[in-house]
Amino acid sequence: MTEKYDWKDDPHTHLAKWIKAYGVEPQPEWVHLFYHSLDVISMSWYLETELLHGTGEWDILREGFIMTFNFEDEFDCIDEVLQEVKAAIFKIS
Repeated sequence: MTEKYDWKDDPHTHLAKWIKAYGVEPQPEWVHLFYHSLDVISMSWYLETELLHGTGEWDILREGFIMTFNFEDEFDCIDEVLQEVKAAIFKIS
């Protein structure tokens, strides 16, 4: 998979593409290969996660990735606020 996750897209979509490229059944090496599919900001998240907590299990890494980069909520007013926070954090134009 050559497409890098640029934190602007839906993390679920990126994970779906990852799984399609590498197979449906998670493999132990996925936690070490996943960072190759990340751009600078998301790779910084990965490296921090690995240094502070370790990245030994795919399910935990996947959940952390979604929790970190998913900025949507089922409530429109909260979603709008989250999008503004995302823009402020990442300085999106």
